[in-house]
Amino acid sequence: MKKPILLRIAGLPMFLVFLWLPPSRADNVITSGTTVTVSSGTSFVSTSNLVIKNGATLDNAGTLILHKDLSNENRLPNQIGSGTAEFSGTTSQTITGENIIQSMIVNNSSGVEIGGNTNVNGTMTLINGAVSLGNYNLLLGPLATIEGTPSASIMIVVTGSGELRKEFSTGFTGVFTWPVGDDTDTPEYSPVSLNFTGGVFPAGNYIGVNLKNIVYPDPGITGNFLNRYWNITQSGITSFNCDATFQYTASDVTGTESMLSCTKVSPLPWVTYALTDAVNHKLTARGITSFGSFTGVKSSSPPVNQELANIITPNGVTTCYDATQVLTVAGDGKTFIVENNGSVTMVAGNRIVMLPGTKVFPGGYLYAHITTTGTYCGSEKNPLAASHDDENSLGIEQVIKKQFIRVYPNPTTDIVIVELMEPGTAASANVSVYSMNGNKLLQKTINSESRFQFSLSGKPIGIYMVHVQSGDKSEIAKVIKN
Repeated sequence: MKKPILLRIAGLPMFLVFLWLPPSRADNVITSGTTVTVSSGTSFVSTSNLVIKNGATLDNAGTLILHKDLSNENRLPNQIGSGTAEFSGTTSQTITGENIIQSMIVNNSSGVEIGGNTNVNGTMTLINGAVSLGNYNLLLGPLATIEGTPSASIMIVVTGSGELRKEFSTGFTGVFTWPVGDDTDTPEYSPVSLNFTGGVFPAGNYIGVNLKNIVYPDPGITGNFLNRYWNITQSGITSFNCDATFQYTASDVTGTESMLSCTKVSPLPWVTYALTDAVNHKLTARGITSFGSFTGVKSSSPPVNQELANIITPNGVTTCYDATQVLTVAGDGKTFIVENNGSVTMVAGNRIVMLPGTKVFPGGYLYAHITTTGTYCGSEKNPLAASHDDENSLGIEQVIKKQFIRVYPNPTTDIVIVELMEPGTAASANVSVYSMNGNKLLQKTINSESRFQFSLSGKPIGIYMVHVQSGDKSEIAKVIKN
């Protein structure tokens, strides 16, 4: 049945017409200087390509039903109305140009390709088929929502440089899910969800997501890893805190899945969060305050530096974390908790820094040591820190990231000088020296002094640990004797 639409042509009064566009190889063209208005409650059906020429206007307040491509040649982002654009062809459709769409329906099993940056400000309904972004961005406005049941065949493909972006309203809190995935070889659905508990969201903000169905390109990632990583960017948002979940497929896993942790691998240093949920194939990161590239990894080649953030090691779980240089634990509001009957080993090549928020419950175990052989996780445990017995005194030594001692010369053949970089911080400092097998060689309290020296004369060539505790600051440094 033919339905009326309101048609306005520049220079002429608006009038009602009954319009049906028959199947044709010719494009349906709205010429420059012409305005076509689709009134509310009516449908405009185009069975051929619909072309909006530069200087032309499509004011769609009803439903625009497209069976072929939409091409908008206006040079600036162009609003095509307050209605709905439905893409329901039987072959792949392409949207080109800078289009601003109120609501969008995708119901095409052959898919829709975005050929220009596109905004959707209302409801985006995914019924059938994938939307491929390529190198263009799809921005969902602050009030935009996504409807439908996304899956490997109904999703937004974000494997190019383009991002699925979401703008948030001022004061936003809550969860939003980016229904993204890849069509590399076998299509796979791998959505990202962010749960915001706070943040400042000015006008024009957004968070963007894209992904790759390959291992993150870091040569240090070996052994156990995902052949998938997600890139998350943000613009304009400050002071935010959120939890993230990343869904992957079992086929993404190389190595042992249960060993993987959710890790932000870029920017450096690596920040490692919780162990994966290997049953549901899901990564989780709590307390994120900055974004980057995330994946699942437990590399057999340790990173140079690694930070451990908001990790809980529960009853019955044994795990190990390492770094060839510095391993930093908790701090800056982050936590690292070992529960009763949980067991954690930490191995570093140079320094292990435990900050406020590091907690070990009674019955939990934490072993930390500096390797002398280049062997990291899986090596013999030499404990420098263990569980607390007093449940009301949870926590390991509180340490600051800023170095507050200097140990030199290093390497040395005999004399070692320990210098407090911030003299006067505390009335006294306790200095302890250990061999690598854990034997305490020396312990001394210095009062109101900025320097202390000791001799390694007669001691075997090797590595020694100097531990200085001053007030609420604590640091362990490695000394090499030649």
